[in-house]
Amino acid sequence: MMRHILRPSGKALLSAFLTFGVVFFCVATASAASGPQVILGCDPAVWQAMTAKAEAQVAYDTAVTDELVNKPDSVLTLTCFSDAAGVSAKNGGAIFSGDFTTQLQTIMPVTGGGTYNCTQIGTLETQMINQGVDTGAPFATFNDLMSGTAPAGGGTDFNNGWNESQAAGVFGNLNTAVSAMTAAQTKQYPALNFSAAKSSCDVLKAAGIVTTCP
Repeated sequence: MMRHILRPSGKALLSAFLTFGVVFFCVATASAASGPQVILGCDPAVWQAMTAKAEAQVAYDTAVTDELVNKPDSVLTLTCFSDAAGVSAKNGGAIFSGDFTTQLQTIMPVTGGGTYNCTQIGTLETQMINQGVDTGAPFATFNDLMSGTAPAGGGTDFNNGWNESQAAGVFGNLNTAVSAMTAAQTKQYPALNFSAAKSSCDVLKAAGIVTTCP
């Protein structure tokens, strides 16, 4: 019996159907993959709050440094440059036209006499050791950073540095950022109070991750 040339066989129909199914599945998969993929990430408000917190912490650390270390106007002071210049003016001048200490003093302060006895670095080290426990640099809680109110007991240099940061809006930015983050997160997470936290362990305790701190 001769098969009609235009009549497809059962195998041909099955093959065509499977081919159509595979092509349709591939096209559907490609379309789904090329569509917009929504990935839930960290709320931008959290990042802004973290940035503001870092800026406020740097402001506090700078105020502490200002209180503990009396930095010279120039690093040349640490090398007793005025003494070195005096040695050069007297002893070096003797090689040429003579001592020019007087002439050099019209340009910069120079220690005359041609001696060099520098103790500036040692003095700075001693000062840092002695003032490392200075109560003029009080610890600032997160609540202090949020409110912008300087902690009690700060020395003159500490308070000056703190007030400069306050005037620049550093602490106000932190308050605004944390308030915005809190408003965005309270619908998902319970509010946590870190105002009394003085260490990383205190933060973990307030978050309920640990129960006690050393």
